[in-house]
Amino acid sequence: MEYIDSLIKYKRFETYKVNVGGVKIGGENPIRVQTMCNTSTADVEATVKQITKLSEMQGCEIVRVTVPTMKDVGYLKDIKRILLDKGITMPVVADVHFLAQVALACAEQTDKVRINPGNFCHHDLPCFTKEEYDNEAAVIEKNFAPLIEICRKHGTALRIGTNHGSLSKRILNRFGDTPEGMVESVMEFLRIAKRLNFNNIVISLKSSNPSVMVKAARLLVKVMRQENMNFPLHLGVTEAGEGLEGRMKSAAGIGALLFDGIGDTVRVSLTENPEYEIAPAMEICRYALWRIQGKQLELSDGEIPFFYNPYSYKRRESIAVGNFGGTNVPTVAIWVNDEGKDIVDFVSNVNEDKLPDVVFVNNEQLARDILNTGRKLKVSVESESKIAGTIPYYHYKTFAQKKSGEFCFVIVDEKSDFKQLSTLLFGHEILIAAPKFGNKTASLRYIFYQLHVNNIKLPVLIKPDENIPQEYNDLAVTAESSAVFIDGLGDGVVLNTNGDVEKYSAMAFDILQICRLRISKNEYISCPGCGRTLYDLQTTVKKIKNATSKYKNLKIAVMGCIVNGPGEMADADYGYVGAGVGKISLYRNKEVVKRGIPEENAVEELIKLIEDK
Repeated sequence: MEYIDSLIKYKRFETYKVNVGGVKIGGENPIRVQTMCNTSTADVEATVKQITKLSEMQGCEIVRVTVPTMKDVGYLKDIKRILLDKGITMPVVADVHFLAQVALACAEQTDKVRINPGNFCHHDLPCFTKEEYDNEAAVIEKNFAPLIEICRKHGTALRIGTNHGSLSKRILNRFGDTPEGMVESVMEFLRIAKRLNFNNIVISLKSSNPSVMVKAARLLVKVMRQENMNFPLHLGVTEAGEGLEGRMKSAAGIGALLFDGIGDTVRVSLTENPEYEIAPAMEICRYALWRIQGKQLELSDGEIPFFYNPYSYKRRESIAVGNFGGTNVPTVAIWVNDEGKDIVDFVSNVNEDKLPDVVFVNNEQLARDILNTGRKLKVSVESESKIAGTIPYYHYKTFAQKKSGEFCFVIVDEKSDFKQLSTLLFGHEILIAAPKFGNKTASLRYIFYQLHVNNIKLPVLIKPDENIPQEYNDLAVTAESSAVFIDGLGDGVVLNTNGDVEKYSAMAFDILQICRLRISKNEYISCPGCGRTLYDLQTTVKKIKNATSKYKNLKIAVMGCIVNGPGEMADADYGYVGAGVGKISLYRNKEVVKRGIPEENAVEELIKLIEDK
């Protein structure tokens, strides 16, 4: 049994219905959108003000606040009372780490409690033997069972939310820092809940790496199906960052799962104020809904089997054609689908590391002008144009009439005859998979399956943006591309320029970086901030970006506190982590190298650390 029944036909994963303060999650209910306050819970006035603002926004249905100590439980109670006095009934979720007694107290005060299996009542022992491992499991049940009973008594929902960055030493020792470890971390709690007949639980498995988040969620659903469980899922890419990049990273993980019918509530976690998280979350959900309202992909040969491993990345084997496919770095290409007024200036002036590998144009003069810039990139024009120095591209029907081989691009879609294609190839072609059907992920999977069964191993660039409504375009294209790249399918991406060549060229690079396929710039992993954050996170992220922009291809984590810090920074080069009021700790890789630095000096110290290799 796999995580879904079909790779090409949409069917929502049927889950239990969970009641969160009157908002129903799961079952046939809509995908719910939520966010989290970034105020201190102790600042009751500021938190109430923020929740009040969120309650007035269209689309925001649930809000979370951090409750780190028993003292904060009292503040939570005050917040709930004031909100109810104001007539605000939006469900409030208490976010609890480390202290089981805080979770027990919150369960009496609020609509939902989030606990993290990685740090809930753990002694943080590595548990090297089976006896030690089982003894720790007994400690978990001893603390978790009372929480279930309090939630049952008060009608409080639970969220079992594991983070890739905060797996316990016990889980890490047995499973490693893997999606399998994330799944087992959740499953041992769910097995307890099942024995106690308690289903009012939502699950989340989050990571700052969308690929890890997607694979963990798929694997969890597979295991739940095997064990006859149907808990709804909360989706999110943690520490996604800010701006368009943060929104794209969130779309990559959330969209890839929603497209397979997985996910019942979402949060886009941005290093911005919470009100800015709502619009992109709604956009991803609306697009997911739009693309399933049309008819399903109809195939003459019916279903397709799982022809790749959806739980572990392995790049599709392809032959190298020039610099495409094989072991070559995945390709960035842009398609000028407008008059192309800015393309020549862009190509002439863009930095080398931001220059796309290929530009497709349908204008002979544009092709000549781009070639005349002397930049090292390939230019492709339609096959009817014969311009020296360019590469022709063929639509499939035209290509099928060819009598001789040449270095060229061939555009295929769902209706191409792949059996015929296999007889026409000379081995000098690069395919462009450009599906026309609304469900791009299903179509692309079908195209790659047809290549697989017909033993066609040519490189394939994916073009995911045909017939997508412009209002959804940016996040939709990211999600559709990522859903396929995460599965190891594809040797590059082609995006329409839509009148903004600089933006969409940058997006093509970003999509490959989000999927960890091509690193072309610094990556910043930054959390949204919450009541545990004791410094100005948003200002600091901007300051660090400015200070480190001169470096190339670094991965820098900027974390508000220690809860997920070291784990989410596992593959980061450097980390900047809040360590108390006005204090920062700096990390190189996984190791802390400077502790308790005054905040006003911390960015300067980070730069020294980077330069002192």
